[in-house]
Amino acid sequence: MKKLGIWVIGTAVALGIGLASPAPSAWAQGKGGAPAKGAPKKDEKKPAAAAEAPTAKTPITIQPKELAWGIDKKKLASVYDKVIDGDFAQKYRKAQPGPEMDRLDAEVAEKKAEFRRSEIKFESVPTGMDQTPLRPEYTYNNKEFLLSSDRGGKTRYFFFINDKMYKVVDSIKLGEKSDWGKTFDEAVGKLNTYYGANGRVRAADEAAGRPYKEVDWKDATSQVRAVDWDDGTFGIIFQDSATVAQLPSLRKNKDTASKEVDAKVKDAGRKKEPEPAPPPNKGKAPPPKAKK
Repeated sequence: MKKLGIWVIGTAVALGIGLASPAPSAWAQGKGGAPAKGAPKKDEKKPAAAAEAPTAKTPITIQPKELAWGIDKKKLASVYDKVIDGDFAQKYRKAQPGPEMDRLDAEVAEKKAEFRRSEIKFESVPTGMDQTPLRPEYTYNNKEFLLSSDRGGKTRYFFFINDKMYKVVDSIKLGEKSDWGKTFDEAVGKLNTYYGANGRVRAADEAAGRPYKEVDWKDATSQVRAVDWDDGTFGIIFQDSATVAQLPSLRKNKDTASKEVDAKVKDAGRKKEPEPAPPPNKGKAPPPKAKK
């Protein structure tokens, strides 16, 4: 298993993040004036798309450190058991033995059970996730599922294929009060500054299975994609490059599901929560609530 390179941000605002410049246009500017009237036009060359995502100068890192590409859901649950224990540590220090302690124990146990119950399987029955921008991130009938963690009003999605985690997705709001900025370009500017490189810009292309505009970066093991969901939110998607390269062979079955919607997950993923803070200009890097 490869250690993840994704750092969960929560208090980066306190580090003093300035407004970064938006990423430069992905399209080269043509040189020279317009051809004279009546003169034959010169051959117009389309700008070549970047061959691959640029390598981030800031390593892509994550906490807790026990997370790694390829872990199974049992390992992920044990990791988040410790995270939940940490979330309640201060309350335990103040709690008195007896009923108060018992109530805390019950609350912690429920939080841990809630995480395990968040599993959504992508089998033959469609799920409520199909109504979210996450639909391009999974297929049906190929041993795929997700789990989600809700902490402090923020939700993170963990995607699995063949029982191995290979993708983590965070949903972030944009707007006047968002630390990421009002627009997708502003958010990308912050990521460009953080990663020390202008990300590769890829236009939406339905035929290529990319319905939204994306900007991405990579390091030796992981890829980070900023995806413009065009609804006032954008996604930061971290994924294991090796597994993504194998998806065509791992997804052996056609992506289909029956028309019946699983009632348990009919509305999953629709609620939007407060966005996480953007990364500091230097240091560690970047984060979505799903109903069960």
